[in-house]
Amino acid sequence: MSFFLVVCAITGVLYNHQHDFIFLEKGRISTRFLPDNYQERLDRTRKAQGLEQLFPEEADSVPIMWIIQDLHTGQIFGFWGRIFYDILGIMLIILSVTGGYLYLVRKPRSDKN
Repeated sequence: MSFFLVVCAITGVLYNHQHDFIFLEKGRISTRFLPDNYQERLDRTRKAQGLEQLFPEEADSVPIMWIIQDLHTGQIFGFWGRIFYDILGIMLIILSVTGGYLYLVRKPRSDKN
């Protein structure tokens, strides 16, 4: 579980600073290394934007930011990945609230024997 929190934190920082790093703005990853739905998504996007004939060198690679965003939201793992990330987020909220309660409200016991 902590692995996914680390992935979410790192991708959040990268997503937040995407304009600060050239490789995040201009970098691309070949769809050969990604699940099949990325090529389908890329083809749909290129068709919708009228880019089917333009930039043929980009016809089989996606921007790095697609991967960063999908890792951050859990979408790279499909529907169940998003659900898992939602559960993980809810658990983090519960842990934070109960930890704050224990720290601020409950009094420590004194052990007098």
